[in-house]
Amino acid sequence: MQVTLDERPEAMVVFVTGSLDASTLTEVSAVLTEAQREGRPLFVDLSAVTFIDSRGLGALLAANERAREGAAALRIHAPSDSVRRLLTISGVTAVIIEADELPAA
Repeated sequence: MQVTLDERPEAMVVFVTGSLDASTLTEVSAVLTEAQREGRPLFVDLSAVTFIDSRGLGALLAANERAREGAAALRIHAPSDSVRRLLTISGVTAVIIEADELPAA
């Protein structure tokens, strides 16, 4: 698993590659929390995520809850097919907004 934070003029973009699960939760949560502290909207690119479990969903939902409480807004981008399936089944797509595009670099 790899998590990369890309600071862009208008937003923060987090790229996640590999599995988003219990074994990677600490690192992903830390990066999402740090990115939201910057105050710019946060986009999480999920196109290279091969697996996500309930803890991975929890990390996204926690970041979304922080946004609802005043932290930087959260958007997900391009979830892979397997991730989209879980997001839909779990109802997360009704809670977290999906962005069609990432902000310009």
